[in-house]
Amino acid sequence: MKLITRTFMIYFLGIILVSCAKAIESTPSSEIIPTTTKLGPTSVPTPFSMGTYLLTRLPSCDGIQILEKPIVFDWPNIQERLQELSGAFWGYYSCNGPQAQVAAFYRAKMPKPPYNMNETNWVVRVEGTVGVYYNDASKTWIYLWVVAQPNNPQKSYVIVADTTDPVSGECRLERPNFYNDIAAGELE
Repeated sequence: MKLITRTFMIYFLGIILVSCAKAIESTPSSEIIPTTTKLGPTSVPTPFSMGTYLLTRLPSCDGIQILEKPIVFDWPNIQERLQELSGAFWGYYSCNGPQAQVAAFYRAKMPKPPYNMNETNWVVRVEGTVGVYYNDASKTWIYLWVVAQPNNPQKSYVIVADTTDPVSGECRLERPNFYNDIAAGELE
């Protein structure tokens, strides 16, 4: 009788342990689930990079490539700007076309749907161009530098900073006049 009781107890404990292990395996984890970059039968899960995310909010220039490493570029007071934008989301891209052509592309496309970014500043320098845009819906600012690639003047780098806090200095202007008028009580 003791042998049957012990065998039954071991069998019962085994069933409980197997059931508990399966329950633990089926519990959802708190890990981020990777998204797919392409839908279809051969989709491969990949993480959604910041460069990929920001590209959903920007027009795509000709031959755009997402770069994973930051671009070092020459710009007056750039270290100060980088410090002020340290909390921003950054994206780095390579585009086909000379700097002036790529800059003109972004300046023409950013204010139009589906992007609807209001240009608040546009600075052209020997080093390149920076456009500053404000989005009414998301309440965010986008700083978009376009500079020539040093080794190939027929290609450009596009450097993007997306932030809720605009920087001081040459790149900061007030929100578009519409907001200034509301603040002054001139519009209802």
